[in-house]
Amino acid sequence: MNPKTFLFGAGALLAVSQPALAIDVDPYGSLRLAVEAVSPDADPDYEGFRDAYSRVGIKLTENINQDWSLMGQLELPLDLANLDIHSPYDQEDDVRIAKLQVSGPLGTLWYGRGWMAYYNAIAYPVDYFSSYYSGWATLTTFRREKTLYYSSPSFNGFSFSAATTDENGGIDRNRNQYTISYSGNGISLAAGLDDNTGSTDASIWGLSATYTTGPWYIAAKYEELDDNTSSSDGKGAKNLLIQYSLDDKNTVRGMIADVDAWSYGDTVLHLGWDHHYNDDLKVFVEYYQEESTAAIGTGHDDFSASGYIRGATSGGSAITAGVRYDF
Repeated sequence: MNPKTFLFGAGALLAVSQPALAIDVDPYGSLRLAVEAVSPDADPDYEGFRDAYSRVGIKLTENINQDWSLMGQLELPLDLANLDIHSPYDQEDDVRIAKLQVSGPLGTLWYGRGWMAYYNAIAYPVDYFSSYYSGWATLTTFRREKTLYYSSPSFNGFSFSAATTDENGGIDRNRNQYTISYSGNGISLAAGLDDNTGSTDASIWGLSATYTTGPWYIAAKYEELDDNTSSSDGKGAKNLLIQYSLDDKNTVRGMIADVDAWSYGDTVLHLGWDHHYNDDLKVFVEYYQEESTAAIGTGHDDFSASGYIRGATSGGSAITAGVRYDF
């Protein structure tokens, strides 16, 4: 979706829907830059800067009444290490979110590009780290264009969501996702299906569970690949994340994962510490290690011909320290 077309469409929709009502304009952003020392197992070591998913965006919201609202959102990725507008991993990915959304007592419905239903329910509970190396130990995708997404209200703690998209990263098959979740008494449980259909069938089944009590947050995720055409059929990803808030400003966390489908990371260890100076500014220090190629690359500006950061020959480790400023 072209950003200019999106902004024009969102503004026009909100303006004509209720001309007498004011549109709330909410610009926002998050600047995230780290310095890192990386040691690939089979490539030269290197040091340098790495962006940690910086972004800027704007939300245009019109409250139709006290229950219903319309919202248009556009969010662009910033690669501060390379001073460019794209994802720090994918040179061709120059829009993070571009969607039109309606929300009310019946739930939330949006169309465009945004966070997918399966990721929100299954992968996000263990995606709590602050650096570039966060979020890799999963089999699913994060965001897709041409997506129709629905999430329900909560019914006695239960909710469900679904999404369908015909833009599947260049793969010739649609992607359909379904999740059901429960939350109550500090416990959250979710089950989900990420289903690809078309010339080749491949599905991901997932479960997640979290428990929050006092300063503790514990999350686990299990995913299994159902793909009879792949040697990774029946394999998957398992994650355990433990987080502890030392006080109002300091949080430590650790995750161990086993991602054996497609040998994408294999055994993964991730440790981190966040220090909040205030509500807008924090610093972070993390250690990341993987057994096979996933997040470890050969340099922050070493993109392949297809636009992706060139992965290391095998796994490796990284120590990274950075700063995040939200506005």
